[in-house]
Amino acid sequence: MSEFSASYHLKTNDQQKVIDLIRASNNKGYVFPESNGWVTFLIQGPAFDIRKSIVSLNPGLLVHYSYMEDHGWELIIFEKDDIVSAYKCDWTDDLIIEKDDLDLFLLRELIMQQGNSAEDIKEIFDLVQFTGEEPPAYLIAKKLGLRYFEWLSSDNIGDGEHYENIVFVD
Repeated sequence: MSEFSASYHLKTNDQQKVIDLIRASNNKGYVFPESNGWVTFLIQGPAFDIRKSIVSLNPGLLVHYSYMEDHGWELIIFEKDDIVSAYKCDWTDDLIIEKDDLDLFLLRELIMQQGNSAEDIKEIFDLVQFTGEEPPAYLIAKKLGLRYFEWLSSDNIGDGEHYENIVFVD
């Protein structure tokens, strides 16, 4: 079975901010504990759609991460409701990379804030020059300090029972 993951990550140490965001946007979802200055969350409903109601109320820096093992991956970063960095890679048929709006400076800054090396960042987003063993999407998520991203989406979380300290927002 192929992995299909899609999640949001708000740059904050305050889990309550995400709970408030979900409630204010009239959504339901799951909120993970803060880790490395990020609070991961999922919104119930179609996993790969970016919810305008979430983005329109976004209080800060928000990452939407998606990875479809046999198809591609995407990383969109919002500052409030503006897209400040966007990357999409699809290899379903032919390799198609959309990175005109990719902000490598911002990504380097976020990666270095985690104490991680940003030296090979350009190659990770190129794929043609990429030689790593892990999927590039995983490398970026780990470099950014995201803890919850693998095999994670609203389609496969069930009732959240496999995660500690997860909060369901109804």
